[in-house]
Amino acid sequence: MAEIRPEDDNDLRDDLIKYVGQNLKRSEILDFVKRDHSQYPWSLPTLDRRLRRFGIRYINYDTKLEAVEEAVQKEHDGPGKLLGYRALNLKLRTEHGVQVPRHLVASMQALLDPDGVEARNKQKKTKKAKVPFTSEGPLWVVSLDGQDKLCGYQNWTFPLGVYGCLDTFSRKMLFLYVCYSNLNPLVVANRYLEHLYETEILPTYLRMDRGTETGKMATMHVYLINKFGLMEDPTDSVIYGPSTSNKIERWWRDLHERLEKYFKSQLTELLRGREYDPHNALDRQLLSYVYIPIIQRECDIFVEHWNAHRIREQENLELPTGVPDHMFSFPEHYGASHKGHKLRREDLREVAEMSGVLQVGHFDFMEQEVKRQCEHYLPDVNKVKSMNAIEAFRFLKQRVVAS
Repeated sequence: MAEIRPEDDNDLRDDLIKYVGQNLKRSEILDFVKRDHSQYPWSLPTLDRRLRRFGIRYINYDTKLEAVEEAVQKEHDGPGKLLGYRALNLKLRTEHGVQVPRHLVASMQALLDPDGVEARNKQKKTKKAKVPFTSEGPLWVVSLDGQDKLCGYQNWTFPLGVYGCLDTFSRKMLFLYVCYSNLNPLVVANRYLEHLYETEILPTYLRMDRGTETGKMATMHVYLINKFGLMEDPTDSVIYGPSTSNKIERWWRDLHERLEKYFKSQLTELLRGREYDPHNALDRQLLSYVYIPIIQRECDIFVEHWNAHRIREQENLELPTGVPDHMFSFPEHYGASHKGHKLRREDLREVAEMSGVLQVGHFDFMEQEVKRQCEHYLPDVNKVKSMNAIEAFRFLKQRVVAS
């Protein structure tokens, strides 16, 4: 079989389009292509030459203003209306293929949503004294925590919990999970074990709250750490502390301000209009059936953009600055090394069998008859646009009856 030339390699072209779309520096792109396309020789001049050959540019100055306006308007019809111009510019590049200067995006936002721009400018940020935090490398310490901003009053009104895992060195979000309840230890442990199955890499330390929802996850982690014989006391691999000092806590603010507020307005409308009764079991199931997959989809996009955005240098920060994906993948460029431990599939299977957490289904909270009717009337809920989620709930409520 004849070897594929670089200029005929569609996978290479697609990867270069993705990296340029994420606005990575050429030196950062070079690291990724050296790793993923090592069959070709690479250098910065070679990378520049291949970008030109594929016709890939960081800024497309031929983009029509109408295309920019259309893309910005689409984002303003969804959670993208909460983004600042930097974050929106990155989303336009990756989701819409619109690669224009930031100032043009800022101007278009001011034109289409002047009130939103003004509201963001009015936010006053009070600086707090910071205690320097250090990490020896990716997967040395990962922060895990739940967030209940969507749940409403007493963290109960809406059955929409969120749970996340952040690498403290690179600030890469490892997973973000939307679920019926983030207080269920089986649900939380299930998502952590799924993540271990996906990556087959075990972090050294977990940083979490000492809550009932974390007990089973902590037990599984300590068991696996003990298998490696890494510590004299494996329980030291779990670090407990309050949420306020957890590195993921700051990340929740960005998620709420840039995504969750959009859905919270819909949920509040349903509640105030008495179209949703938090005490009604059927209403809670229907709301979760509609909103969990839609919010999860938007969270996945949000995480992808977060991991590709550039963290700017900050005073008194003893952590590297750069793009989370790049810092996580190439820590040697930042004076660190990977601290994760390769897992064996048999160890994961053993933990899964002993804990039983993989038997937990994502929609186990639903009655079978209610679930059957929901899947009949709205089988492709993932295709529902975020702006139409509220109408999807109303549609199901008119048709689904409790068993």
